[in-house]
Amino acid sequence: MSLENLKRITDAEEEAVSIRKQAQADVRKLADQCRKEAANLVEDARKQAEARYQEALRKAEKEAQAEYDKRLAEVAKECEALKTSAAGKLPEAVKLIKGKVVKPSVNC
Repeated sequence: MSLENLKRITDAEEEAVSIRKQAQADVRKLADQCRKEAANLVEDARKQAEARYQEALRKAEKEAQAEYDKRLAEVAKECEALKTSAAGKLPEAVKLIKGKVVKPSVNC
């Protein structure tokens, strides 16, 4: 083999090593970029999920408050009806109690 061929082979091997090193560096750089992009995507998804959660929570609280207010109004109406009904029976109740309490003390 001639010296010139050996030199070409050595140069080609050196170039192959250089290309391999550059390819490995490029792969590491690309992998780092992909990791950063993936981390950003995960963070964006987390933020979106948090925003959706907060919106769902606000909506549920608003609905719960509306249901609470509705039920409170219904109960207040029922209480008022009972109060009105009881007020109508108050004279009869007073008469009944008065008859039970006053009659026994008169007989003594």
